[in-house]
Amino acid sequence: MTFVSKAALAALLGMGATLVVAPTADAQRKKKEDAAAAPQIQVGEAFRTAALAADAAIKAKNFAAADQQIAAMQAAMTAGNQDEAYFLAQLKVQNAQAKNDRPALAAAIDELLASPKLKPEERGGLYYNRGVLALDTKQTDVAVQNFERAKQAGYNEPDLELRLASIAIQKGQVDQGLASLEKVMAARKAAGQPVPAGWYDLAISQLYRSNRPVEAGQWARRKLADYPTQANWRTVLALFRDRADNKGATLGNQARVDILRLMRDTKSLADQNDYRDYVQTTQDIGLPYETVAVIDEGRASGKIPASAAIFNTVRTTAQTQIKADGSAAALETRAKSGPNGRPAMAAGNVYLATGNNAKAVEMYNLALQKGGIDADEANTRIGIAHARAGQAAEAKAAFGKVTTTGPRAEIASFWTFYVDNPRIVASTPAVGNN
Repeated sequence: MTFVSKAALAALLGMGATLVVAPTADAQRKKKEDAAAAPQIQVGEAFRTAALAADAAIKAKNFAAADQQIAAMQAAMTAGNQDEAYFLAQLKVQNAQAKNDRPALAAAIDELLASPKLKPEERGGLYYNRGVLALDTKQTDVAVQNFERAKQAGYNEPDLELRLASIAIQKGQVDQGLASLEKVMAARKAAGQPVPAGWYDLAISQLYRSNRPVEAGQWARRKLADYPTQANWRTVLALFRDRADNKGATLGNQARVDILRLMRDTKSLADQNDYRDYVQTTQDIGLPYETVAVIDEGRASGKIPASAAIFNTVRTTAQTQIKADGSAAALETRAKSGPNGRPAMAAGNVYLATGNNAKAVEMYNLALQKGGIDADEANTRIGIAHARAGQAAEAKAAFGKVTTTGPRAEIASFWTFYVDNPRIVASTPAVGNN
């Protein structure tokens, strides 16, 4: 970024505005001749000589010499000469920027901002950059002060509102920060520019930290609407799953498996670790048909390598359990004669795992009729079966019957969003956060 005024330095170095060097006779004559031609600058000859040498040294990246000449400028300054103070600050900024000396740059910008010679239109950008430098040293209050001054000076780049939003969110002023974030996002969209994915992540992560998971889920779905990628689906669902697990393991495997099913349907299971998590969950809650189906799918996609022997063991165990449980038809017979809905739920899970979605819906509805089961869980599974059958209206109706609050309601919301946005399974790469 450029901090110094090239026009001002050109004037100092004799390449632009008329330069009047006091107190020589030549300078006085020049002042009278050119008074009406251009703005006039009063600096001493020794100051100007050192300034020329400092500028040349900076351009040559001879920073030792530049430091010496800047010191000479400071020694040659006339008390109360605002022009000299202004140009000294300009060259200090130029030198610090060239050296990438950010503490020195911050101090030099402060000097420049203190000058009455600084043009009003240059103040906004300097205040903004001074705020950025304050964030380097975690001087949050100094940063906010400079950002607010930048706004007052007319600086209106979107990054300013984003910085203020980020600071407010990180300080726990979530609503204030989100309001600023909404403002800058609206400006970006109005200008036909995409909202960076990282801006959504900022809101999502802080809302989860603030124990506001419903709002976090809403922002997550907004991100997915803008960035329909497998990678983003995985990130969003994994974050939801992990945050739900953090507070006393509130998620539970029955809810967890429905998240993993959505990851599977959006093709966002990334590698063998995701597949290991999936089959461990299905194994723990007794879904051997799904365990086998998921392992076979992972192998076919190449995400479970042939060398991963653990999956062979798990698959063998699942096949043994399938033989012990009997066929899907046998499970259905037991479901119909069962005293409650639990056998019907088990039969529905088998049909869901084997792709017989119509039968899965039938069994889950039977489970609801017989009772003794979690109705929200059954309605979620009915919705999944309809979604897989391409029956969007029926799927959304089933998800809409999930009446509980908490993770199960959010799972239904994610599935509903998926039904409304089937393009989301596109495998395009995630967009960067810039």
